[in-house]
Amino acid sequence: MSDYKRTGIEDIGEKKRGFNVSIRTLLYATIFGTIGGIISSVVPFDILIKVWYPITGGTQLVSGHHLLWAIILYGLTKNKTGILICSLNKGILEFLITGSYGITIIAINLLEGGSLLLGFLIMEKIGEGDTKLGWAIAGGIGNITQVPVFWYLSGKIFILHISIFIVAMLFAFISGMSIAGLLGNVIKEYLIKAGVPTTADSIKKLKNN
Repeated sequence: MSDYKRTGIEDIGEKKRGFNVSIRTLLYATIFGTIGGIISSVVPFDILIKVWYPITGGTQLVSGHHLLWAIILYGLTKNKTGILICSLNKGILEFLITGSYGITIIAINLLEGGSLLLGFLIMEKIGEGDTKLGWAIAGGIGNITQVPVFWYLSGKIFILHISIFIVAMLFAFISGMSIAGLLGNVIKEYLIKAGVPTTADSIKKLKNN
């Protein structure tokens, strides 16, 4: 464990205001953004839901995987700017592979990343920033904001009943909590235990558990 060192601005020995990311954070953002972009583009997760829940909005139950990668990155680096960089990389790759929503998909990914970042800020304010509950709620907040955007772009919001929209929002929040928040927290801890370089704070927390 002695080989671990804190990531972020401390890597270069100086503190600045504004945009602060280390080379390690950029590397992780590239890796996880690429993985997330490919998986989101080519793996038809919605098929798993449509088999037993063919109603509109049901596919939101698996939508949390969009944020899984940014949450893992945050767990390894504790760098909130990295969340946005990871989301940007993922969005660009989705745009290049599918192009189904055009360049809008990049903006949607940044919206999700920004919402996740806001979720973590809120959880930190109430003292839940490092708890599983805090991560789950942050994931839910991050995932729920994309629903109105997709429903607007597809036109569903104008033709379907408001109750279906509310169900879709609820499903998105649940998926963000479970797939992004809770699963992301578990994966992060396994990566740390496996020896992936990360922040000293995360390692100290795992040692105390």
